[in-house]
Amino acid sequence: MQFQKLKRTVFCALVVSGAMATVSQSQAAGYCSAGAATEGISAGNVTFNGISANDCYGVVSGNITGSGTYNGVPVLNAMNWGTGWTYFDSTDAPGGDLSGLKFMLTATPGSSGTWALTGVDNSTTLNFPATLDLVIGLKGGSEYALWGFDNVVLDGSDTGAFSIAFTNKGGKNPELAHMIVFGRPSSVAAIPEAKTYAMLLAGLGLVGFAVRRRQA
Repeated sequence: MQFQKLKRTVFCALVVSGAMATVSQSQAAGYCSAGAATEGISAGNVTFNGISANDCYGVVSGNITGSGTYNGVPVLNAMNWGTGWTYFDSTDAPGGDLSGLKFMLTATPGSSGTWALTGVDNSTTLNFPATLDLVIGLKGGSEYALWGFDNVVLDGSDTGAFSIAFTNKGGKNPELAHMIVFGRPSSVAAIPEAKTYAMLLAGLGLVGFAVRRRQA
């Protein structure tokens, strides 16, 4: 009987620890939801097949590209959206690929409009439809912002809409300079922040305390 009570205590402590870690990761993943996004951007500024983004980031001064000085891959990998990002394509530069899947991005001109992401399947390891995480960047004027999508299914003929909410020096919404897309297999997990590890350790501490108390 005492062993059963101990198991229940350990289980409850682990549940509490896991719940605390989940909340921490959810809070860490949110820029829009945490109010850290600026200049009025929101998750609904960019859609993928009619679905709004899970989160947004920005607005950031400067440029973002698929390589070179303004390579967006290191920027994304340093954010709390996790690592493993790959450049797919930009509206003004040659595209990349993901395990043989190649992409071509097109977008209508203006401060708002539609976009299309066409995929060509030359892969032997990854095929359409493919479940991926996406990041879509909008560059307008001297700034850019990012929108993240979790676990979306790409079939090679995907579309969406965009709206540039941030403003230029004249106080107007700039026209699209370029749109860019990054992606990764959706199995790549976000990296917990240090406070997440602290909560996990606290949960394990509760387990250890419960064990010592029962043994006493």
